[in-house]
Amino acid sequence: MELTLTARGQFTFNKSLMEHLGVSAGEKISIRKLPAGKIEIQARKNKMSPQALLATLRSTIKTDVKLTIEEMNDEIARCYAEAGMKGLE
Repeated sequence: MELTLTARGQFTFNKSLMEHLGVSAGEKISIRKLPAGKIEIQARKNKMSPQALLATLRSTIKTDVKLTIEEMNDEIARCYAEAGMKGLE
């Protein structure tokens, strides 16, 4: 995949690359300089507070399913592991 540097010194990431990183317009990514002119690009970790996350979930998910905190933690861990494996592909 190639990106073209604009006259303003900017790159535009295509949709598939943004989806791969799990970011959308306006979100931040981290770039780390590596030896030999290489860089590493990663999606920045979301630093949402547990209270803000809960409020977001309550406003977007309508369900009668009741989960224990352990079940929620297991599902969160599963999702992170799945996302991590996609990053290795």
